[in-house]
Amino acid sequence: MFQVFLKKFLTRSSDSAITNHNEGKNEMENKNYTEAQEARMNEFEFIDSAIAQELADEFGKNQKSIVAKAVRMGLYKAKEKTSKTGGKVETKEEIVADISTLVGKNLEGLEKAPKLVLQELRAKLSA
Repeated sequence: MFQVFLKKFLTRSSDSAITNHNEGKNEMENKNYTEAQEARMNEFEFIDSAIAQELADEFGKNQKSIVAKAVRMGLYKAKEKTSKTGGKVETKEEIVADISTLVGKNLEGLEKAPKLVLQELRAKLSA
């Protein structure tokens, strides 16, 4: 029984042509944003999360959709990362480079030390 069904299914599906579901649709039907909305977004030099929320309310869309569109348009500016203390995020490699400059020697491999220790060492050397 199953073999008969499988044979009929395979012969019927092989005869039919594969069709594109978007065939015959206008490009505008596939767009989520109108040209007016895109023009409104282009009015901004950059779009951050606050502006994205304003536009989301204006367009009746959610903020994530606005952010995704702004990224595709090259307009999105992510919030700058800050450390837990609110300062600039600094890599261990940058700290080691500072220490190397203070000491006057290549200290390659020192970046494997804990970040807090490197920060304290730099502070002591620069004092």
